[in-house]
Amino acid sequence: MQIESITHVGLHRKNNEDRFFVNVLDNERTLLIIADGMGGHAAGEIAAELAVSSFKNYRPRRAADICAELLDRMTSAREAVVERSLAVPAYQGMGTTLSALMLVGRSAFWAHVGDTRIYRYHEGELITITDDHTVAGKLLRDGKINREQARVHPYSNVLTRCIGCQNHDPDSGLFQVAVGDCVLLSSDGLHDLIPESRIAAILSEGVPPGEKLAALLNACLEAGGRDNITAVIAAI
Repeated sequence: MQIESITHVGLHRKNNEDRFFVNVLDNERTLLIIADGMGGHAAGEIAAELAVSSFKNYRPRRAADICAELLDRMTSAREAVVERSLAVPAYQGMGTTLSALMLVGRSAFWAHVGDTRIYRYHEGELITITDDHTVAGKLLRDGKINREQARVHPYSNVLTRCIGCQNHDPDSGLFQVAVGDCVLLSSDGLHDLIPESRIAAILSEGVPPGEKLAALLNACLEAGGRDNITAVIAAI
């Protein structure tokens, strides 16, 4: 398995509020995390860092319990963010999205809240694993708009759940990966800026994972780079 990551402040932001974490535990187990913070006075950066830090000492105990363990870590992340926001007046109202993926052999366990995403690229198809917890995401799930309309919707970035929000309630699940697959974690600065058809086309290219990420970043910057851009890729 090859793992690469990339992050960029974008063309319009002064600070990068995205955070990511990669931890290769052994030949069979790898943890991938991505978070996108929100809040003024650097609060978004703090929230994302606190959320990611909640996973840095995580070691799975039993495969059957990994989703529950990831959800427990997300609860710890929420407690850390809320505690800091209450302690520092300038950080009140801060929050972050958080997507966590634990690869164990060919099994991919995940937990997620917000609008960062986990994708699986398999045999030419880009499969969106996570739902966006946004106003536009709910309209999409209700069948009122399609995926492309959701991407450009004016409320595509209005979160309905996050780490630090009153509504926390993360999702979790399990999917399988195969040799030749790519798993992609991305912040909304990537997938809101370029259509999924473009993401799939770039992932289909027969180049190393690092070059795929560079191409994704360049596509986002060419499209305006209006937000922070972060992605982590694992090529199976």
